Amino acid sequence: MSSPFINYKSVNPKLEILLDRFDSIREEYLNNRDKLEFKDFTKQQDKHIAEVGKGYPIGVNSYFTANIKDKENMGWHMGAILYGEISYDRNSRFLPILTETLKEISGLSVCGINILDPGIQLNWHHDDDYHMTHPTLRTLWGIDVPIEEGRNSIMQMKNSLTGDVETRDFKNKEVFGFWPKTLHRVENNLTQPRTVLAIDVFVNK
Repeated sequence: MSSPFINYKSVNPKLEILLDRFDSIREEYLNNRDKLEFKDFTKQQDKHIAEVGKGYPIGVNSYFTANIKDKENMGWHMGAILYGEISYDRNSRFLPILTETLKEISGLSVCGINILDPGIQLNWHHDDDYHMTHPTLRTLWGIDVPIEEGRNSIMQMKNSLTGDVETRDFKNKEVFGFWPKTLHRVENNLTQPRTVLAIDVFVNK
């Protein structure tokens, strides 16, 4: 069976630099996460998925107008890091190792840090590319995924030809690559949030 998960190295081998510096990037994030800005897109995601079967598109305007993440409300949250060649200083200034690494890799569409709180899921959906004229590969890098016996945080992908579902557990330093239009869902069954670095990579036509 052909897996809907895609090897990111086939699109941009320079992404391997992130793994080479993973320990430093993770430590930098853990030391500064309380200083970062996260926006809450829980209601937008649930509504958009229920109505059109697609993930909510987060652009410049929708990011700036979204509510700040409330520690009391469980949900799906995003913290902006990079849009094209432009870094989002409100967050990137606290993450210099990550930011400089992303710029060194180049060829990236967008990058943000995504938090999925415990007990939260995004139901089956697919996403549109941010740049309609240039395809991208979406990659999710586990950067703060707690290890809890008997519990997990999962991603499921559906094979468009066979309908078969493949399930994988999020783990630190684990990379999931996939085409945004592939049907997928996520669920956090841990007792703590799971955090991933979300990077869209331009595909060389």
